[in-house]
Amino acid sequence: MQESLPIEAGQERARFLLPSAPPNSTTVRLWIGRGLALALVIGTILFMWRVYEATGLFISIGMDYGLYLAQATVMGGDDPSKIYDKSVTNLAYRHLLDLYAHDPHYDPAAPGNWASHVPYPPIFAWAMQPLTWIAPSTSVFVWACANTLLALWIGWRVALHCPGSDKPTVMLLFLGSYPVVLNLHVGQIQILLAWVVTECYLALRADHDFRAGVWLGCLLVKPHYGLLLGLLLLWKGRWKAVLGVALTGSVLLFGSLWVGGMQTLLAYPQAFSDMVQFRGDSPIVMLNWRSIVLDWYPSIYWRSGIILTVCLGIATALCVGWVWRGPWNPSAEDFPAKMLLTLLATIIILYHSHPYGAAILVMPLAAVVLSEQASRMGQGIACAGAILPTIIFTHGHPEPLSDWDLNLHLELASQILKATVIALCAHTFIDLIQSTHAEDVPAEPAQTNLCAVHAVPSRHGSAHHSETTPQRERPAANG
Repeated sequence: MQESLPIEAGQERARFLLPSAPPNSTTVRLWIGRGLALALVIGTILFMWRVYEATGLFISIGMDYGLYLAQATVMGGDDPSKIYDKSVTNLAYRHLLDLYAHDPHYDPAAPGNWASHVPYPPIFAWAMQPLTWIAPSTSVFVWACANTLLALWIGWRVALHCPGSDKPTVMLLFLGSYPVVLNLHVGQIQILLAWVVTECYLALRADHDFRAGVWLGCLLVKPHYGLLLGLLLLWKGRWKAVLGVALTGSVLLFGSLWVGGMQTLLAYPQAFSDMVQFRGDSPIVMLNWRSIVLDWYPSIYWRSGIILTVCLGIATALCVGWVWRGPWNPSAEDFPAKMLLTLLATIIILYHSHPYGAAILVMPLAAVVLSEQASRMGQGIACAGAILPTIIFTHGHPEPLSDWDLNLHLELASQILKATVIALCAHTFIDLIQSTHAEDVPAEPAQTNLCAVHAVPSRHGSAHHSETTPQRERPAANG
């Protein structure tokens, strides 16, 4: 009872300081937030059902998932080494379209390839095989339900490690955010990778480097998403984390060798051939420098465009490195912002970066946006990037629903997400530079500045402490 007295006294003091606030105002705002988040999710579900009725499966709804099923079907055939041969996987994919697609733009009699490469290691196609043992329509439903539950679980984990956040609201907002909606729409695997990055981040915050490395190694399924994080761990000498990455990577490597054989593994680089063209694979909807270069200079020669894109990527990576200079301290208050900047820069630097990839930002983004030190501008940019593209993508479609109209909404929503990702990256970088500068300013002697005792602490730093605080005693906010 005695230990609870200070808490009760603090609560009484808070009520005394805010006499004008209605007692139930917080509850009302809470339920309004939950209601809006739920409305966003319900609107998305209705939109997807409408698209399904208009186009069927695997041509819009479940498009990427249809490619996974086609590759897994080939994997279970006589020659697994053909899983990266488009002429072979196209037969399985066209079979799915013939059965389940009824979009007016799809002509079963039209020749040509509809399938594209699935640039994942052979073990992925092997793991997807059980989903080919059931009817494709049922398989799509099972995949969608599993990813929806995983998205809700990620939202729960995020809210659990962000003190003061409302768990149902965070879970629903993440489920209704544009990257997750697009993941569910096309049947991608980025929700799984968002879980991987979330657990990696939480393990790093808890100073469990080996566990973090094991989780990070799972990104080797799509290795480009772990590019900057891997280089960061090497630079900082986090050898336990590197060992964890090597362990997971070895499992993926030898597992792929076991299920597919050496010939299949050697054919794996062939899967990236669709990704090397500068104007290939719809860069207009991407979130990277390649897309920005083509936005501002659409007639640029492909070689000059690649050189400019690489230079911008190197400059971005150097900015991230500048922020990370100094000792590694995962319990520092600015660690979430640094991790957020690293992942934002990863998405921008990547040569192949679709909007659903932004789902990996969720944990550090929530840790920064939901913290007490968060700026209103940062919160506004994050909310705009999560919600506005979803509304644009899922609303305003005329009847009858056409493939042209879907692509138009997709491009507009992705352009808005791209703008918010760039803006949030710049804002986070400037915020970290300012906080670092505030820490580097030497404190004036007490006898010459009597007001220094009451100085406001910096946003991220710990310069207000008079002595160096041991790492084990520093606060580990947001997990």
